[in-house]
Amino acid sequence: MAREAALAATEVLAGHEDEPLAGFSQLSFQRLVENIADGILVVDLAGTVLYANPAAAEIFGRPVEKLLRVPLGRPVVAGDTTEILVRRSGKPAAEVEMRVVEIGWNGDSALLASLRDVSAQRALEERHRQSQKMEAIGRLASGIVHDFNNLLAVFESGLNLLEKQLAADPTGPKVGVLIKEMRARAANGGALTQQLLAFSRQQTLVPDVIDINARIESLTHLFQGTLGHGIQLRTALGSGLDPVRIDANQFDVALLNLAVNARDAMDGRGTLTIETSAATDGSSDATVPSVRVSVRDTGSGMSKDILAKVFDPFFTTKPEGQGTGLGLSQVYGFVHQSEGQVRIDSEVGKGTCVHLFLPCGGQSQESPRASEG
Repeated sequence: MAREAALAATEVLAGHEDEPLAGFSQLSFQRLVENIADGILVVDLAGTVLYANPAAAEIFGRPVEKLLRVPLGRPVVAGDTTEILVRRSGKPAAEVEMRVVEIGWNGDSALLASLRDVSAQRALEERHRQSQKMEAIGRLASGIVHDFNNLLAVFESGLNLLEKQLAADPTGPKVGVLIKEMRARAANGGALTQQLLAFSRQQTLVPDVIDINARIESLTHLFQGTLGHGIQLRTALGSGLDPVRIDANQFDVALLNLAVNARDAMDGRGTLTIETSAATDGSSDATVPSVRVSVRDTGSGMSKDILAKVFDPFFTTKPEGQGTGLGLSQVYGFVHQSEGQVRIDSEVGKGTCVHLFLPCGGQSQESPRASEG
């Protein structure tokens, strides 16, 4: 209100430029702005101070009499609003919002600068930003433990299988296969940490041309230990699928995130189905040939309100400390950076199905990097 009162006064004063004492004089103006909270400076066109109210003196950190006749320089163009930094002797610098209008002063043209010290407001805004940042980091720190525990459960399942195989036939070919798979899961741990980079930039993908069915088969027998005995894992992998060009590590993490979300939605009991097929039924808007990977559960399903927010970073319906809210965000980022698409079909009480449409990438090469993660 103080600024509005001051500017209203200046408009009246400016309107009587040729008649400074008619209806509203400079004396009346000075009496009006003497006690307002905003600083008021009047300078001539050369930038010399003609008038300063006590609030302006406070902002500049010097008495009014030491501001008068001081050549401060011409402020910004009349009509503009800007922010300036006022350095003061013995006091912290002040962040000041300044608006300039043209007025008449003692029969001459002059400029009036309305000054508002916004230092406290800016400091409060910065504290609020820092608080939000720390809250986000705190949520990440508590939840990332949960995500790594899921990955460790995959390790534990693989090690149990390896232990049984070593006891049954230590020289059998399955030993080497299991060791290779455990190395691939170790690479998944590095891929999981890429979620942290989402705060500042996109994660870097290393795409390769892979057989998607083979990749899924290498994961599902390890997922069983993660899902628990109450969940039945099924696969329905289509035949004759073209290979896809994706980052295999990020796909593993995406599939793990979807499997864990499905497990939690089913409260530890139900059926998780992973399906693959060629996306030739019009279910995708993709302009390039794609393979569809669908992860279907028999869980609680989601409402339309939740569906609208599931890909938002940090959004989660899980209790605090039981999820980062980055799982589906990672899935979305991975698929779209791979130039693919994601679609979710869900209904409360009828389960959820997440469809990943991944672009085909030519002839499968299954390089050591792709097969080992």
